[in-house]
Amino acid sequence: MSAFIKIILVVIALLAIAFIGMAITILIKKNGKFPESEIGKNKDMHKKGIHCVKHDEMKKYRKMMKKKGVKVPDSGCCGGCH
Repeated sequence: MSAFIKIILVVIALLAIAFIGMAITILIKKNGKFPESEIGKNKDMHKKGIHCVKHDEMKKYRKMMKKKGVKVPDSGCCGGCH
């Protein structure tokens, strides 16, 4: 058996172990799902004051337009992060 095939088999075995570990984690957890990884929907990130990039860009855009004297409605968020 060549070294390449041995490496591929080892990688496949490690990936299988990782997937089995994730599956067991989902089964054991109370809610049965992973924490939200998208910044806009993660409540813990919002508590720390971290928002999605679109939200920050919209805030900067409104601030820039107000300096220019253009009236921009303040809807709070871009809509994609809530």
